[in-house]
Amino acid sequence: MITNRRHRRQHWLRIHSILALSVGLLFVLTGFTGSLNLIGPELDRWLNPELTVIPRPGAGLSPDQLMASVKSAHPRRFGAWRLQFPESPASPAIVWYDKPIETSEEPYAPLMVAIDPYTGEILANRFWGHTLASWVHRLHSQWLLGGFGRTLVGLTGLVLLASLVTGLRLWLPARRRLRRALTVKPRAGFKRRIFDLHRVAGIYGLPILMTAVLTGLHLAFPSLLTTVTGTSDFGHHEAPDAEEIAASSAVSDTPLNLAQAILMARGLFPNAIVDSVTTPRASNGMYRVDFRRPGEHHALTAVWVDPYSGQIRQSRNSANFSRGQRFVNAIRPLHNGSLLGVTGRILGFLAGFLPLALYLTGMVHWLHKRRIDVVRYCPRLPPEWVRLWRRHWPELKGLLSALARAVAAQIAHVASVLFRRMLELWAERQRRRTPSQD
Repeated sequence: MITNRRHRRQHWLRIHSILALSVGLLFVLTGFTGSLNLIGPELDRWLNPELTVIPRPGAGLSPDQLMASVKSAHPRRFGAWRLQFPESPASPAIVWYDKPIETSEEPYAPLMVAIDPYTGEILANRFWGHTLASWVHRLHSQWLLGGFGRTLVGLTGLVLLASLVTGLRLWLPARRRLRRALTVKPRAGFKRRIFDLHRVAGIYGLPILMTAVLTGLHLAFPSLLTTVTGTSDFGHHEAPDAEEIAASSAVSDTPLNLAQAILMARGLFPNAIVDSVTTPRASNGMYRVDFRRPGEHHALTAVWVDPYSGQIRQSRNSANFSRGQRFVNAIRPLHNGSLLGVTGRILGFLAGFLPLALYLTGMVHWLHKRRIDVVRYCPRLPPEWVRLWRRHWPELKGLLSALARAVAAQIAHVASVLFRRMLELWAERQRRRTPSQD
């Protein structure tokens, strides 16, 4: 009986080791880039100081003035523009143009025009995917390989899920050893300490890692869950059914401007926050105004306004979503941690380094076991080398200790700065939110 149990454990251990050795580095890459994604806006502003806006008294320029400034800088770009309003008083407004000629060969690389909402000054003209923050996002979600890369990321997620399941199976202890399996043994040797760190980091981080993997599978294969639930995912500013609505024939010589279209749409949702407004794609197109209702993490409510008659041609109210629709649209905020607020973002950021910790401790443990098996074949070092090592080891140890302390201090400083910045952004967002519901 004991022999069979030992053989089964060896079988699970072999599967777990093969999976970790084959895709472990991809797990580390995905986790690290996921942590960087959570601080993408802050990282972008830190690397590009010109994007920082100096807040001024007053409400700033109107949407039509901002759009006029952008179109005067890009007079040959026709079609729809989407004006995304600033997230905070120190952030610029971003105007998106989906199909620039410069990146027509790329699957998705819209033009992003950053504009000062108080002066109308163009701060930057950039393409999505060509900035560091968006490049990291592409690396995390598709490994820079487009749709094929997204499929590979999803398949790798399935392998990582199997690795987590096998790790959990190997961790399961007997009832009398549960406490021992949840702690690191004090005053243990190096081998035992590494093994305990790997086991404890894995079991405590398992809920977060499983959540990240399962939600990531939906983001890699979105049609699977939406087909099962019979719903749609509106997390990417998509509404294919409503975009094809044609405006009525012109009944006015002067169509509505952006401010008037926003005013007409706001009548349906007076307490919601205007997230963005999109201009008509053609002469028979529609204005689209996207709202973020209190408690929502991205814009799910939208209104389509006829630019000639001013009529509301269609609306989408997130309060009327079914349970399946709410579940599907909650997956993305759950994946990046924003569903749980600042606490979720901090946990998500730290969880991105768990794969690195698991990979390093697991690899050290695996190499240590392999080294024990072949220790009798290891050649002996020359005595001169041993004496030289012993003579200079104290100086080398002091140098390595000083270097480790300096690196730890820098990491702690960067982490504290990022933590304070995240708290400030969260406080600003909470102050801007309206407590009442529509």
